[in-house]
Amino acid sequence: MPETNFHQLHIFHTVARLGSFSKAADDLSISQPAVSIQVRELEATLGAPLIHRLRRGLQLTDTGEAVFGYTQRIFALSEEMRSAVQDIQGLKAGRLTIGSSSTPGEYILPWAIGKFRKRYPGVEVSLAISNTQSIVERIINHELDLGMAGATVSLPGLASFTYVEDEIVIIASPEHPIAMAGNVSMEDLIGQEFILREEGSATRRTAEEYLSKSGIAIKVNMELGSNEAVKRAVAAGLGLGVVSRYAVEPNTLVGFLTIVEVHGWDCHRPLTVFHRDDKNLPPAQKAFLAFLRDQKPLPWEASEGDAP
Repeated sequence: MPETNFHQLHIFHTVARLGSFSKAADDLSISQPAVSIQVRELEATLGAPLIHRLRRGLQLTDTGEAVFGYTQRIFALSEEMRSAVQDIQGLKAGRLTIGSSSTPGEYILPWAIGKFRKRYPGVEVSLAISNTQSIVERIINHELDLGMAGATVSLPGLASFTYVEDEIVIIASPEHPIAMAGNVSMEDLIGQEFILREEGSATRRTAEEYLSKSGIAIKVNMELGSNEAVKRAVAAGLGLGVVSRYAVEPNTLVGFLTIVEVHGWDCHRPLTVFHRDDKNLPPAQKAFLAFLRDQKPLPWEASEGDAP
């Protein structure tokens, strides 16, 4: 068998990882025909088809699945080698890939990454916002270095720690009757119209579980796909909302929103950092984890400058 071409392996690995020739071409900054040619040449070298080309997408063959398993290990080792060199260079260069759910990804990690890069300006950092399950899978597959989410993450092969304790607060337009009432009890929330994040949001799940345990039934007036959309709808007077305190502090200062102080309301959840439980983590990742353990943002620092 001819010697394996690592450039072709990298192209195949990217196609398999992204599940698309066109996405791989965009990721690699080459043409789609060039991607197809390199994959076909790799198939010819290995003497077996790796990919079933379907009308709508692609599917790995059994051989393709096996080769993809090896390429994951190959390029993970390649990254480990790069990391060892970077360690010697004292983090004058490096790359860090982070995944996050929406609240820490929108309000906490930009603050943390900004401070970290002032200390290590040579380290490139990328941040992908997605659901927790997707982030966990990508970390296990060595596609991301670490993640942060608004829930506890405890899985085999992953290490985790609570970064900060997040408070979920109720927000309203300053003109909303609840906001103007002044002395609000938990019972006053019964039957109120709420604007919530979409199903699957950790913020929503935490708030709904807390309300349910407290025996409070609310009306879900609207479901929206981001914290910013919830805040804008609440500011427009369309209902009450529940968001992380990290997401709302500056808004209250400029009069768009107010945090409703409800007697008896005490809703919290951990914001968790998680990563592969490896002994030899890349130096940039080790440095960032050490930074997170040392640096904790205050709510108004993390979301400074944010306004609807």
